[in-house]
Amino acid sequence: MPHHRLRAVTRRRTIPKIGLLAFVMTATACSGAATESTATKHTVTIAISGQPTLDPYKANLDPNNLPTAPLAYASLIRMNADRTFSGDLAESFGYTDKQNRIFQLKLRSGVKFADGTPLDANAVVGSLRYMLKVSPKAQTWAGTISGITAQDSSTVVVTNKTPNPVMRQLLSQAVLSGSIIAPAGLSDPSRLARQTFGAGPYVLDPTNTVPTDHYTYTANPHYWNKAAQYWAKVVVRVLPEASATVQALRTRQIDYAALTADAGPAVSAAGLKYVTASVAVIGMLLADRDGTIAPELKDVRVRQALNYAIDRAAIAKAVYGAFARPTSQTAAPGFDGYNRALSNRYPYDPARAKRLLADAGYTNGFTLKVETQSSFGINIITEAVIAQWKEVGVAVELTTDAQVAQWLEGVMSRTFPVTGFAHGNLPTYLSSLDFVLPVANPFNPFATGDDQLGRLFSQAAAEPELPKQTALFQRETARLTELAWFAPVVRVDGIAVMGPRIAGIETAADNGLPSVLTIRPAS
Repeated sequence: MPHHRLRAVTRRRTIPKIGLLAFVMTATACSGAATESTATKHTVTIAISGQPTLDPYKANLDPNNLPTAPLAYASLIRMNADRTFSGDLAESFGYTDKQNRIFQLKLRSGVKFADGTPLDANAVVGSLRYMLKVSPKAQTWAGTISGITAQDSSTVVVTNKTPNPVMRQLLSQAVLSGSIIAPAGLSDPSRLARQTFGAGPYVLDPTNTVPTDHYTYTANPHYWNKAAQYWAKVVVRVLPEASATVQALRTRQIDYAALTADAGPAVSAAGLKYVTASVAVIGMLLADRDGTIAPELKDVRVRQALNYAIDRAAIAKAVYGAFARPTSQTAAPGFDGYNRALSNRYPYDPARAKRLLADAGYTNGFTLKVETQSSFGINIITEAVIAQWKEVGVAVELTTDAQVAQWLEGVMSRTFPVTGFAHGNLPTYLSSLDFVLPVANPFNPFATGDDQLGRLFSQAAAEPELPKQTALFQRETARLTELAWFAPVVRVDGIAVMGPRIAGIETAADNGLPSVLTIRPAS
């Protein structure tokens, strides 16, 4: 499969309605000198499908936060369209050792938070330490961090107990962990759910905000990069239904939205401009690999049988049309652990699935408890898989959650041995923190470990030569696929849609959809 690049799409497609999904909506660069503000009388209105989490460190797992958090919270580093990195709040940054453990940031001088207080090293240290306490990814993506210190008023040093080669991305806007909160917000974190305390281009206006309906942001008068402050006001509307979002775009009630493939036909019919990018994998998490509550899953033959029982191509076509591709691996095209051959490691073969089940002692099948969620259309994929599992004798007792929070509670309680999941495209090091390491998290709730996977991960993380590191990560992906800890089904696209008031949006290569910070007025 070739690397999937952003592309303009104009063909009509017939795809059932699903909803918003953009787990990784990586931003493009916001460059420009700190000159007089370019914000004018223009107002831009964007749409999301659900109520956002205003605390940026609690926001990572919900795609509704990806367009909203960067409005108010600038990041230390900015990840660009070509996966290079440039300074945001940090003017310079990099490792100071050869083992990818010590990472230093030099902060930009003269930067202030929206409340006018200086953004210095102590403020950054306090913010990142708060991140380690509350972020859903604190134990995985940030789990290597052992110390965060202020070397002087403008220098922050992050120390990792084990090699971490992706500190640039971790502290960028790509995963929100690099967003910096002012001391005033940290003094009473409960206020972070109602107000913003960042150094980003905009600040929330609570008097013109109605939670669950709309959120109004106005230009931050203290923003350091005035040239990148394109709007006087940003309004974020909550529109749960994709059809309503498309209609609002068509009638110019909103100017921008990120949607999934379900909106494709309506967007095409309305003649709207849009681009697409591969953003995430959706499938089944075979979580109980040690057979703690589902003894059947302890046998790798059973997990492989469940993979062979899925007709991925049929599901991709029926549910997403040309907006998704079938896949048997968790790694994404364009990223270091991807191996094209693994995408069809488990071709649809129900007869083979039955033989594997019989060899494992389950000739008459068995029953599994499965959890899924409807928030991102994961339930549709789950239901399609369940129907195909039934054909090989595996019955399912299904629980469907309406909200991410419910799904997280069910997953982390270890009540369900199998769950539907979606995971954004990431470098293999970061996805491995969720998938490979024996640390309990929503994608490995039973904290399963494998010695070979662990060795490959450790070797790759500490490898300074990129080609050798890539080869190690590819071996890791192959091992993970062979163990069948997951049953990936489809790799899906996101759609960035813009109305006529938008000048156009910057494409973002394989990173995902563009950031709302790059949206500019047409005139």
